[in-house]
Amino acid sequence: MSDEINTSGRSQEEEDNEEDEYRIISLTDDEGRSSEYEILDAIETQEGKFVALMPLASVNDETGEAEYIILQVEIVDDEEELAEIEDDELLMALDDLFRERFKEIYGDDDEVYEEEERNA
Repeated sequence: MSDEINTSGRSQEEEDNEEDEYRIISLTDDEGRSSEYEILDAIETQEGKFVALMPLASVNDETGEAEYIILQVEIVDDEEELAEIEDDELLMALDDLFRERFKEIYGDDDEVYEEEERNA
């Protein structure tokens, strides 16, 4: 499966300058269905460029938790497309990298929980 990235006509520089706003993209799958995702993070490794995306429709209303997906960025006909990662070992390694980065970016859930307990 590969998907095109649509950023609603905003340039990367405009998106980077708006740190307080979520970065939302719309992806269209091979069957023409469109879904919206929040870009959580992007990394570049020796194996290529990868993004972690959270489907907006997947957020659990009770817990606020959601799963995320990791896709590889590929250049096809001078356009970025996203593709599934078929190598399970690579996917697991990328998951570990993204989880560490999420802790740096969003904080550790355990730390947040402990702070809430102290303030209660």
